[in-house]
Amino acid sequence: MLKNNKDIQNRSKRIASNTLVLFARMLIITFINLYTVRWVLAGLGTEDYGIFNAVAGVVTASTCVSSILALSTQRFYSFAMGKGEQERLKEIFSVSLNIVMMIALVLFILFEIAGPWLVSTQLTIPHERLEAAQLILQFSLFSFIFTLLQIPFIGAVFANENMGYYALISTIDCIVKLLIAYCIGMTGGDNLVYYGAALMLEAFMVMLLYVIIARRKYPECKYTIVKKKILYKELFSFSGWSFYGALAGVGMTQGSTIILNVFFGPIINAAFGIANQIYNAINTLTNSVVIAFRPAMIKAYSSNENGYLEQLFFASSKAILYLLSMVLIPFIFEAETLLTLWLGECTPTMVLFAQLYAVYTICLALHNPITTIIQATGNIRKYSMYVESMTILCLPVSWVLFKLGMPSYYVFVTMIGLCVLAHIIRLLMLQTSISDLTVSKYLARLVLPGILIISITTLIIYCVEELHTNRILQLFLSFIVSAISISILLYAVGISKKERSLIKDLVNRKFKNKAIWVI
Repeated sequence: MLKNNKDIQNRSKRIASNTLVLFARMLIITFINLYTVRWVLAGLGTEDYGIFNAVAGVVTASTCVSSILALSTQRFYSFAMGKGEQERLKEIFSVSLNIVMMIALVLFILFEIAGPWLVSTQLTIPHERLEAAQLILQFSLFSFIFTLLQIPFIGAVFANENMGYYALISTIDCIVKLLIAYCIGMTGGDNLVYYGAALMLEAFMVMLLYVIIARRKYPECKYTIVKKKILYKELFSFSGWSFYGALAGVGMTQGSTIILNVFFGPIINAAFGIANQIYNAINTLTNSVVIAFRPAMIKAYSSNENGYLEQLFFASSKAILYLLSMVLIPFIFEAETLLTLWLGECTPTMVLFAQLYAVYTICLALHNPITTIIQATGNIRKYSMYVESMTILCLPVSWVLFKLGMPSYYVFVTMIGLCVLAHIIRLLMLQTSISDLTVSKYLARLVLPGILIISITTLIIYCVEELHTNRILQLFLSFIVSAISISILLYAVGISKKERSLIKDLVNRKFKNKAIWVI
């Protein structure tokens, strides 16, 4: 049963506020990241940039561990808050910190043993750069450990829906990385080694910021000895199946970096690295929506507010689909122009990789609301087994295709194809878990209107491209037309009558504080 309307409005306004804060963060970070990558590429050169991506990718492949632990911690935090279990929050923090430190130690030992061998014998790296590559491995490992240790603290920030802290720290994070990139070449030493060492120190700084804020702001972030084996079991069980699921994501991103290096060398790695940076920049847009909605969705489920949960699910799905489409449809058409403006020069491979990564980004991003609800239920064993067994095939399929002589871009063909199949399975699993969220309802409210809106917008932008005007003017026209087209079509066919009436109400109130967040 839904709570009273006033409570729902307050919670919806909080989601709106968090979304706006995170959207502003996204714009700032995207702008900064664009310049950061440009300076890094210019400072390191194509070969060293490719080496960095390949070697760091060995460690980055384990970021699925940190992602899973972060999601698990946030889920248990939000679930306990939804039920009002304050004492349990302290126990969750302490247990998650213990687990994180254990995993950090295990991974440190594992990479210290296997990492140097992998870099020396399995990756394609010029002999004269092997020593620098080994140092990058060490710096990347410590950077990863620092990222791992901040998880219980950032989990508390997310669960309390204080996204302002997250936006502030992540913005500082990007600004420092920009300064690091700007200083490449000023040290008088090996630029690649300097870059890796500086990023390690920066990761340590970010960890300290989260620790300080969480300990001062949240009373639950105080370490205590917890001997409840059942809580350890719950966290390990949830994290274990989630970890299996995250392997698919690794296979589709960081694992692909390693495979491309093995078959095509560091030059192709550089092209993939550029495309991956664009993916990361665009992914901040997705995260702005997901992070704002995730705690509310978990709390709605734990409080048995199924109607509100359904509203949040479709609101987040629509926001992800249409915001990404506004940006990525014109990006696909104008990729060459944008990359040239960004990097100064670009290769056809960079353009193709960026375009295909954009398509993959839209396909992948739509799984987030589904996964959030499944994680809220805690019943993720079957979900992970069925869904991720499909997506984890990316690595072996890509390997076979490359062995057969297929070109490098086939890694994206594999990623996109398997991602679509996995999403179909996700929808079927969602329907099994939440009977109200049926496949037919998903098709009617999101997929079919989405196909129509995206198709019409694509056709309109194609017509704009045929004008053959000044490249810069054409670039701006494409993005403006995309935003206008999707906005109009969304209002006309992408939302329900109820949602349209809510939008009209918002306009009539002239955006006063009493306006209700449209969902």
